[in-house]
Amino acid sequence: MAFPSQWSYRFVQLSLRTRFLIGVWCLFILLIALGIHGSSLPRAAEQWAPETPYTGFVADYLPGLAKIPGDSDGRDQLLMRKTPGSRIDEWGVAVPYELSQSAHHPAFPVVNTNIGLGQNMLIWPEMPVLHIATLARPKTWGYFFLGPQRALAWSWWFQVFACFTALSLLLEILLRGRKRLAAFGAFWFCASAYVVVWSLWPANAVLYPALATLAVYRILESDNPRIQMLCGLLLGLSLPGFLMVMYPPWQITLGYLFGLILIGLVLRDRLYRRLWPLKGYRALALLGGLATAATLIASFLITCAPALRLMADTIYPGRREFFTGGDYALREIFKGLYDLATIYIAGGRFANQTEWSSFYNLFPAVLFVIPLSRQVARSLGLIGWAIAGYLVLLVWYAKFGLPAVVARLTLLGFAQPIRADVAVGLASIILCVYVLGLALDRGLSGSRRHRIAAAIASALATVFFLATGISFVAVTETGHAAALFLFAALMAGLMSYWLLCGRTAIFCWTLALTLVATAAFFNPLSTNLDYIYKSELAGQINRLNRLNREGDRPLWLSYFNGGRLDPGMLVILLGGRTLTGVHWPPQMSLWREIDPEGLQAYHYNRFAHVHMLYGSDPDKVTFSYTFPVDLDVTISPDNPVLRSMGVRYILAVGETQATVETSKYPLIYASPHGHFSIFDARPVR
Repeated sequence: MAFPSQWSYRFVQLSLRTRFLIGVWCLFILLIALGIHGSSLPRAAEQWAPETPYTGFVADYLPGLAKIPGDSDGRDQLLMRKTPGSRIDEWGVAVPYELSQSAHHPAFPVVNTNIGLGQNMLIWPEMPVLHIATLARPKTWGYFFLGPQRALAWSWWFQVFACFTALSLLLEILLRGRKRLAAFGAFWFCASAYVVVWSLWPANAVLYPALATLAVYRILESDNPRIQMLCGLLLGLSLPGFLMVMYPPWQITLGYLFGLILIGLVLRDRLYRRLWPLKGYRALALLGGLATAATLIASFLITCAPALRLMADTIYPGRREFFTGGDYALREIFKGLYDLATIYIAGGRFANQTEWSSFYNLFPAVLFVIPLSRQVARSLGLIGWAIAGYLVLLVWYAKFGLPAVVARLTLLGFAQPIRADVAVGLASIILCVYVLGLALDRGLSGSRRHRIAAAIASALATVFFLATGISFVAVTETGHAAALFLFAALMAGLMSYWLLCGRTAIFCWTLALTLVATAAFFNPLSTNLDYIYKSELAGQINRLNRLNREGDRPLWLSYFNGGRLDPGMLVILLGGRTLTGVHWPPQMSLWREIDPEGLQAYHYNRFAHVHMLYGSDPDKVTFSYTFPVDLDVTISPDNPVLRSMGVRYILAVGETQATVETSKYPLIYASPHGHFSIFDARPVR
């Protein structure tokens, strides 16, 4: 047995890169052990447990911080005690559904029978499901061996820690061994506002193609059987993982980007020579990885085939318009330069911060310097030119559009320009750190001619940034932030000069501090989940569910007046059965029972947040939607179809409580705080 001193000696002997990554993952383990996560789920406490103020933020355990001066909103943001409401698909849908899988009996099913007539959960990339395809979903693994709080922490942090690791290792290859610059590039992506505001989901989407590219490269490059076999396994898991992201706008654009990088690396390092004859462990790793991927993909497709057919036939998004681009202004592509101002304006045009977040895209300076500096143009190589061309193509597609036949053949027609932000941002980051590496390798900062070219390119980039900023201010009517927008554009131009001249230290530190100031405090840091499992409402739901005989799952109807988180999501999270929630794919069998002739299929044949409104006429059901994803169903508890399904309880929240006919449906429980009431859905005859 090795003594601690021996372990310390072995640790010191490791490379700096390895020790750094070990430290990164030790931080991950610490966060999981403490049950700290960044989900905005505490916002649900406002609806599910309003009787008790939530005190589970990390800052709540450090009372001295409450004395920080300033207004309450600003202080809460700084202390990471503020939960953004714009990400309701994370805190109000994905996370409750993730937790509901462990509450289901049996746990972690493919089809969650508590959601309507049954919801396929394997089709959702965030869901923990007992299925072989889950081997390619490491983000969900924590739910199988950790409690709810730590499992949520695992789900939240794994995606960004894993993405950072895979991306930094891949960039290290791309940058010919510049480990620190590679780590900075990975940090630049993972810490960008787009990733942070999107609840880290872009990191999960980038993880898989980055890992697959890294695995293929190492299989071809290495002669070590252990490395080859490990990378074969990673390849076998990353390909189906990427398929199961199930978001074509990200998958298509990222697939092209990493495909170009892989081809460029194979050609640059002449690894194509090792493809034939393919033998030994290299053949076993490559073919075994592809076979593993094919097996997992086939299992996923077979299990989800009925759901995929339903999804493809939906009005939205299955049959939505085909995109040819040309409707995305340049100011939108570079809106990330102003994230420090826009993502904290939770109102008006900026109410949905997800739509306004992006990256610090500095690639225009690189594109401007290429024709001005022969040294840069000659040094770019195949990979640099490929990424630069890729960016030009995506920007052209966004701004000017492509012929329909080209958009269809390239599949870009399935990736609307606004959702190409993740690929543009990542490509911009890769190109920038690549050129920064070239500047260091070629000693460009010592060339007077190159410095002049860099100054001109940076000046042109600054003018360009100013033009987009002025246009942004004019369109969004954010005059009060005009000075900040001007400052951001000027700083982007200055950082562009440092980038082109290889001023690594000042460029990296300035940008790193800017990234931290921009998005580090956007999401909260939270801990306990008592507001879910120990709230007054949860207690009553659990009590009434237990009153029914074993195996009999009563059907709940949840009525609420909109503008709030559907209480039916809590019923599902706790293992109860209800008809509301988010239906994807749409439950056509359920709605066809209620609407046999399909007269209102236009309303419900879509991705839908299903809300139920109280109706008094048992024979009348109406469907309507106020937004492409919000479906309102007005229906009576005494509807014959609901009766046949065994409806048992009515949960009414807010103003809806007054609409329920108490003479017909006996009151079971009324919250003393007036937040909700529960009625017996079996009418008094």
